[in-house]
Amino acid sequence: MKKITLLSAIVATFLFGADHAMYPNSIGVTLGYSSNSKGTGFANSMVYGFRYNQNIFNGSPFAVDAYQVAIDIANPEYLESEGSTTQLRFGGNMLWYIDNQSNLTPFFLLGAGLSYITELDPKADQRTLSLYTNIGGGVEIQVRNDIALVGEAKYIYEDPTKKSLNANMGLKFSFGE
Repeated sequence: MKKITLLSAIVATFLFGADHAMYPNSIGVTLGYSSNSKGTGFANSMVYGFRYNQNIFNGSPFAVDAYQVAIDIANPEYLESEGSTTQLRFGGNMLWYIDNQSNLTPFFLLGAGLSYITELDPKADQRTLSLYTNIGGGVEIQVRNDIALVGEAKYIYEDPTKKSLNANMGLKFSFGE
């Protein structure tokens, strides 16, 4: 009986659609893992981030649904020498939601930004400031109309030798009118 009740509650959660028009603003916190290419000079590491979304309600299926400002912070160790550094990525993303009638809302994202490294490795060719682009996607699971669980994956490209894949999970809190 407990299994049937739990299964019914889970199914009911996905039957009621998320309404992004209800709350135009949201903030989110994420925690994840960054898988870096060898060209970055960094070992794989944990990454945490902060997000601010501004939803747009235009009704067109091909228009951007939200703009996002994202900050991701990682503390990777160097591959070629001892020690670690802090890598800060500050960027903007455009999001496209795949609206449906459930609380499970997939999305695509495309963006660009700046990557800043606080301490340079003397054995590697590192720049303190560089541009990056990213492409990815994810899913939001509405817990309530103003709270969602978020999972996302982003492929980050800085130059032909410096690429990363970030996978994050987090919470999103929506607010506004």
